[in-house]
Amino acid sequence: MIRRILATIVFLIATVILSVLSIPAALVDRSGRLYCSMARVWSRIFLTLFGLRVVVRGAGHLSKSEHYIFAANHASYTDIPAVFVAIPKDIRLVLRHTLTKIPIWGWSLWASPFLIIDRGNAVKAKRTLNAAVTKIKAGASVLLFPEGTRTHDGKLQAFKRGAFHLAYESGANVVPVHIHGTFDVHNRFERLPRSNMTITVTIGKPLSVDTSIDGDRNREMDLMQRTEEAVRKLIPNVTSD
Repeated sequence: MIRRILATIVFLIATVILSVLSIPAALVDRSGRLYCSMARVWSRIFLTLFGLRVVVRGAGHLSKSEHYIFAANHASYTDIPAVFVAIPKDIRLVLRHTLTKIPIWGWSLWASPFLIIDRGNAVKAKRTLNAAVTKIKAGASVLLFPEGTRTHDGKLQAFKRGAFHLAYESGANVVPVHIHGTFDVHNRFERLPRSNMTITVTIGKPLSVDTSIDGDRNREMDLMQRTEEAVRKLIPNVTSD
């Protein structure tokens, strides 16, 4: 417990410092790459402080020249640093707007190249998804959590359609990702992350829109269902719930 408390204090200090530094970095480098590099540094600091090891499987499914929409399960705030370390891509996160209300860190998120979505406002949410389409076409990859929120019990929740509308509009392939171990590290009921644990990030094969299906909505629903099933198949020792 003492290590967890000390690690949390050091991590909060590091977060404040990097947040302050990242604001001018985001303003100077409008490509977003410098900000994302700092996000990776932040991720490694977190994982190192808490003694968390990230094991990556399936990285060979990714092409260096392609950009993707990564669709991952969401069990913990620890998912974000784990994915940043595991996936060697220029990634843009889609984050809830409530996170921007956190002092200092939230200000950094506002300045960031990440996409802030207000799910309670349909017009603003659509505007965010349109911005994501633009970023993908410009060469960035996007990470979404199609469940919409962190799981309460560690099990995969039903996916929502927004991520797959984004895939249809951008033409990017969707990569199913399963993150294992983060629920045990820091689920939504834990005050502090646990230490000395292993997180496994498994990357599946990219999936594309099936253009043989009639209707935009039907194509998106088909891709959503195939992606959810693909993520379920990546769950260790589980083929279905």
